[in-house]
Amino acid sequence: MPKTRSRPSPGLMCPLCGADVPVAAPACRGCHLPIADVRREQPAARPASRSRAWARAIGVRVVGLALYGAVVAWCAWQLPTTLPFVVPAAAAGVLLHGVRARPWLGLVAFAVLVVVLPFLMAPALGTGALSDLAEWINDPQW
Repeated sequence: MPKTRSRPSPGLMCPLCGADVPVAAPACRGCHLPIADVRREQPAARPASRSRAWARAIGVRVVGLALYGAVVAWCAWQLPTTLPFVVPAAAAGVLLHGVRARPWLGLVAFAVLVVVLPFLMAPALGTGALSDLAEWINDPQW
């Protein structure tokens, strides 16, 4: 009897019945479990190492700090009048992105404070312009 080397099968293993499932099959042939469920229940090929996880977490935080710092620096250089909106938004972004590691929530908070809040305050800016126009129209020097 010739010796055969055991090698891993090219398919997947069904978590319910333990049968080999070809990768291209739509479902397990034995228990008819959908292939999406079979793939989801496969053990990870290589668990992520702790050092890689820490490196990624630190990378996410550093990128967030750099982005918010760059936005504040650019606004201070190009648009200094926007700093009352940008600095608190960047602080919220740094807190959520850099400290709490919630990059999407930090981005949403930043966008709300920089875009939505000034848009909501725009009518207040128009009241001064309307009063100036009314004074110009009612000016007795004409």
